[in-house]
Amino acid sequence: MKKKYFIILLFIIAFLSYKTMNIIADEKNHIISKTEDINKYENIVFLGDSIFDWYPIDKIFDDLPIVNSGIAGNKTTDILENLEERVYRYNPTKVFIQIGTNDLKYEDSEELNQEVYENIVKIAESIQKHRKKSEIYIISIYPVNNDLPGANDRHNDEIQSINKKLEKYCAESKNIIYIDAFSALANDEGSLDVAYTKDGLHPNDLGYAKLTEILMKYIYH
Repeated sequence: MKKKYFIILLFIIAFLSYKTMNIIADEKNHIISKTEDINKYENIVFLGDSIFDWYPIDKIFDDLPIVNSGIAGNKTTDILENLEERVYRYNPTKVFIQIGTNDLKYEDSEELNQEVYENIVKIAESIQKHRKKSEIYIISIYPVNNDLPGANDRHNDEIQSINKKLEKYCAESKNIIYIDAFSALANDEGSLDVAYTKDGLHPNDLGYAKLTEILMKYIYH
């Protein structure tokens, strides 16, 4: 009986690996087919924390002019203090902002949620002020899965509280677009789907494939 379950488990792992590689391959082929104009006219910055830092950009976006400006462990305040080095010097045409989860690592309060929201808005507005031609995208803070160790003290209700404020802000702003990655990565209970994560916080290969699928239409917008 144990042997039977082991064989089934191996089959599932093999299937997921095959599915992941196919998704990444499909996205990569789609990217390659449209790179000419992007390489002529675009200069794209991915700005954020470890979720961007560990994004396999060289494998998935190897033919696109994307600068990975993600740094593991970053909070919103780290980016606010270093926008010249992280963004301005690249004179980007597009900036994708993914930040906020590390601010929530060990604390849960409405005051902190408001601070994180305000800091993300400051980041976006500072880029808008200093690089007026940049298209700015704010990606929702990802869901976490509290059944896995990487979530720490983060909670999805506080994450969604911030996301709703960001979505409303973007809807009322000019030229700042909100990207709802939370819904795409969450399971029916509103937690990060275990299919997309290795630790309850960071995406696995399939998670990054899903993120690529989400971002593609904005990269080619």
